[in-house]
Amino acid sequence: MTFAIADIETDLLTYADFEEVASVSRARLFVTAANRWLILRPDSASNQGSSLSIGKTFVESMLKRAQNYIAANATGTAGSVKFLSARNFRG
Repeated sequence: MTFAIADIETDLLTYADFEEVASVSRARLFVTAANRWLILRPDSASNQGSSLSIGKTFVESMLKRAQNYIAANATGTAGSVKFLSARNFRG
């Protein structure tokens, strides 16, 4: 499986609103995109005498915010189901 930087950056922008929409699932998607971006994006690049330095600090800080958001707001494990039975009611 290959991942294009442009697609990952689109995911970063799409899921960066996890706090505004109060979504743990979007925060998880942001974490995945941020990890992929940090793995694939070089710290610097050069070509024929020109160079580019990319600051990863902002994405790393957003990654930590997303991880903290998940830790504070996730309830149970992903996909967990709670069952309610009749014995929980009093009549």
